[in-house]
Amino acid sequence: MYIEPLSYRTLDEAINLVNKVFLNQNLFEKASWAFRLSLKKSVIAKIVLWVVGVTEVRYWVAIDGDSSKVIGTTGLYSYKKDRNEAYWLGWTCVSSMDRGKGIGSKLVDFSIEKAQLEGKKFLRLYTSTDPTRATARILYQKRGFRLIGEQKRWRSQFKKLYLELELSAAL
Repeated sequence: MYIEPLSYRTLDEAINLVNKVFLNQNLFEKASWAFRLSLKKSVIAKIVLWVVGVTEVRYWVAIDGDSSKVIGTTGLYSYKKDRNEAYWLGWTCVSSMDRGKGIGSKLVDFSIEKAQLEGKKFLRLYTSTDPTRATARILYQKRGFRLIGEQKRWRSQFKKLYLELELSAAL
């Protein structure tokens, strides 16, 4: 397994994977939009991201060394409000067939290292109380992420959980 930047070559596979893992995506937070916009360098793409409050977005894919298939994704993005201090972890997942092999850990560790190298103070994310996210929550907890907030989700029985890792503590 190796990690490489998302590209037009891996785009469709990455979108299909995320759509299988994250079934109930918010209309304005769809992975397909985020992935496509991250690859476009046009002024229009930058304006769209700016309108939704995002100043930077990058994604990577985990590739199976044998089959060359996308088996995981991760990303970093920043919001206007906290771009100088934090990145947000986005669309981190592993295909159901490849779970339990440490790929999720490698993707999260990769993102933590990127955020540290770029001088960010925090890595933040949001997840859910949905039982299908339990393994991810355990992974984040083991890495030192702590709960900083929660929010009732509209039309859902599950809460949105906001987690944060202080990067100086993660060194």
